[in-house]
Amino acid sequence: MKRRTFLSTAAAGATALSGCLSALPFSDSDTALPDAPTGAWIQHGADGANTHAPNVSAPPRGNLAWTSEAFTRWQPAVSDGTVYTTNFDPSHEGSAIALDAQDGTEQWRTTLDASGENGTVFLDDRCLVAYDSELVALDSRTGERIWTTPTNGFEHLVADEATGTALVASEVGLEAFGAVNGEKRWETYTVNGLAREPAVYDGRVFAVGNVAGVPSLVAFSLADGAERWRSELTAAPESAAPVVTQEGVFVSDDRTLVVHDGDTGDRRRELRSFGADDDVPPRTVAVDDGTVFVTSAAGAVAVDSETGTDRWRRETPVYKPGICVGAETIVFPVGNPEFSSGKKTISAFGRDSGSLRWHYSFDPGFHHQVTSPPVLVDGAVFFTATHVDGLGALGDVSSRKG
Repeated sequence: MKRRTFLSTAAAGATALSGCLSALPFSDSDTALPDAPTGAWIQHGADGANTHAPNVSAPPRGNLAWTSEAFTRWQPAVSDGTVYTTNFDPSHEGSAIALDAQDGTEQWRTTLDASGENGTVFLDDRCLVAYDSELVALDSRTGERIWTTPTNGFEHLVADEATGTALVASEVGLEAFGAVNGEKRWETYTVNGLAREPAVYDGRVFAVGNVAGVPSLVAFSLADGAERWRSELTAAPESAAPVVTQEGVFVSDDRTLVVHDGDTGDRRRELRSFGADDDVPPRTVAVDDGTVFVTSAAGAVAVDSETGTDRWRRETPVYKPGICVGAETIVFPVGNPEFSSGKKTISAFGRDSGSLRWHYSFDPGFHHQVTSPPVLVDGAVFFTATHVDGLGALGDVSSRKG
């Protein structure tokens, strides 16, 4: 079922917004982004390897363009000018929803009668949603249900574009499904209790969890789920998901950023400790072009991926996980910064220098904050926030301050 919704009431009240999110959603031709966003952020971490680096340009300004009518607190997926999200919650009908990325108008909504934790990925021209004990594939243009398959539960959902494989992590293990027909390709119970999303790279799956009660990094074959190697970790799995590049597998182990060999699992080097000074583990790790970007409750740091030398550091509280690494700019949630004292923000910094490019502030208040990691595509940043219980788009538009 298709539906397009235009809200005219918001335009008249735009001057009263004071540069912050309004309790009333708005979406019309006057609030659209200047161009249709291009590029893709198809899943958590932008891609299967969890790099958080979509290789796109962040908008030169981060002003609010539009907010959606649809309730959501879940990270969206974006592809081909469409934003895919869900409104799962005990007080809502549990739908998958597609929005126009430029102006936020609703394209379709498919009721799944579900609630609770869920994940969305875009794979093989399908919107895949995992929740409870089901994985559903929807036609990306119409929202029509293509197939539904049972799973062993849901904790995380990851997609591999090269092979059209969807990986569902549950409390008991990993399952692999084909995006075309939902057929289960394999399952493994070797690793369980996955703290964060596994990573997929070059025909292998890398998961951080427990193996017979021992915290471990494990590599599996993407083709059949056979174990390739395992490497014991120092401590229980932490919050940051593993990241894989040709340089190796980057893992936060006992508050230390460690690189493992992708082929053997050998512990190659330790880049940086997040112990004595920061006293908090990394929340998000991103890797691109020889630089590792790490956020924690104590701030953000960029380090050389070979030597671990700091390239820059900002001692500004990062109140939520999530980082977006663009071609020249990085974007992440920042709380109570010197440039917006007492407020929570989504802020953009130069990726080479860490210098401030722009910020978008929420009004002060306990509930005024993002609820899922932000998403970066070419020319736009998408986010969900408690203040509107919905999804918003930041981009190169005029400020709505009164």
